[in-house]
Amino acid sequence: MIRRLLVAVVAALGVVALVPASAQAIPVCKSGYACLYQWYADPEHTEFNGFLAIDCDGSVDSSGVQRGYLVFGQARCNTPG
Repeated sequence: MIRRLLVAVVAALGVVALVPASAQAIPVCKSGYACLYQWYADPEHTEFNGFLAIDCDGSVDSSGVQRGYLVFGQARCNTPG
């Protein structure tokens, strides 16, 4: 039960990376999710490099450079049910 709860919490937070993006595969933004990729110049996340945001409707926004230490977050889109 606790293990299942821990997996659900980690999945809900969607935090994936604390290592340089060059050393890992970039996570895919799955269908039905909004995703935010944020790159930092340092592992302490004090110097922001840039971002890439993908909204639920598929629109994309970005700024800065996409290299360094990646922090990835995702949230499930509200779908009619």
